[in-house]
Amino acid sequence: MKLGIVVVYMVREGSERLLDLHLEYIRRHTPTPYTIYGCVTRLASTLRERLAEDPAVLLLDLPATKQRKSEEHAHYLEQLIGIALDDGATHVAALHVDSFPIRSGWVEDLAQGLTPGCPFAAAVRDSRLDRKPFTAGMLISRDFLLERRPRFLLSDAERAAAAYRRYRHRFRHHPDSGVGYGFLAFREGLGWLPLERTNRGEDHRHFGSIYGDTFFHLGAAAWKRKDFPGSRGPTAALDVRARLSSRLSRLVPERVRIGIKRAVNRTVPALDIGRKYAANERAFEIVRTRLFSDPDSYISYLRFG
Repeated sequence: MKLGIVVVYMVREGSERLLDLHLEYIRRHTPTPYTIYGCVTRLASTLRERLAEDPAVLLLDLPATKQRKSEEHAHYLEQLIGIALDDGATHVAALHVDSFPIRSGWVEDLAQGLTPGCPFAAAVRDSRLDRKPFTAGMLISRDFLLERRPRFLLSDAERAAAAYRRYRHRFRHHPDSGVGYGFLAFREGLGWLPLERTNRGEDHRHFGSIYGDTFFHLGAAAWKRKDFPGSRGPTAALDVRARLSSRLSRLVPERVRIGIKRAVNRTVPALDIGRKYAANERAFEIVRTRLFSDPDSYISYLRFG
C-alpha cells in the first residue's frame, strides 16, 4: 500500500498550532508509507517553512484561482489527487488542516472495507442535515479515482438533472465540497462507508467532532465565518446560491456579480453574520483552547466522555 494524503493548507491567525498537531497525529497513527501532497498556494511563508521540515510533505504551489470557499478548496484538492495518482498512490486520503487521524490502524481498517462496489470511506458531517461525504476525512481507492473520475462539486447540468432532485430529496445535504462523490455513488448504485459522528464527550455539536472513531475535526478553522450544518439556513436556499454563483462567474462582469450576490444574501437571513455567528465563534474558541491546552486528553474526552 502506498498512501497519498491530500491537504489544502489554509491557516488563519491564531490557529497556527493546528499545523503541528495535524502533522504530529498523522505521523503517530500512520505507520503505512505515505506522502502528504500539500497545496500551499495561500499559506504564509513561515508556515510553509514549518511544513517543509517534515520529510513526508511534498509542498505544491499550485496556480492560483480566483474562486473562494468550497469552490477553491475543491479546485486545489482535485489537482492534488491527480498528482498523488501520478506518483503511484494506491489509496488517497483527504484531510483538512484542522483534521487528522486519532487512532493507529485507521488506514488498514478503512481500506479493508473498500471494494469495487464500495470504493471510498468518508466522514459525515451531520447524518440528518448533511448526509454526504465530507472532505475532512476520506479514504478513496485508486481504481475508483482513475475509472470514475469523481468531482467534489456538481456541474450545472448535474444540478438540473432529475436524478439529483431524487438524491437531494432522499439525502438532505449542503451542496458544498463532497456532494459530487455522494451523487456519483447514488447515480451509479455504488455504496460507500459513512463515518458518522461518534463523540461521547463534547463542548459543541459540531466543533470538535470525532468521525467513525477515526478522524478528529476542529471545524471551520480556515474560515472567517464559523458556520456548520444547521447554522446556515435551508438547504434549498444554499443550493440556489451555489447554482447562481457558478453561472454568474461565467456570464456576468465581476462588479455586477458582486451586487447580485449581495442581493441574494439579503434574501437569506440565515446567512447574516450577526449574533448567531458571534456565538459560533465563541464556541469555536472554547474547543480550540481546550485542544491546544492538552490535545491527547481532550481527544480522549471527545472519544470516551
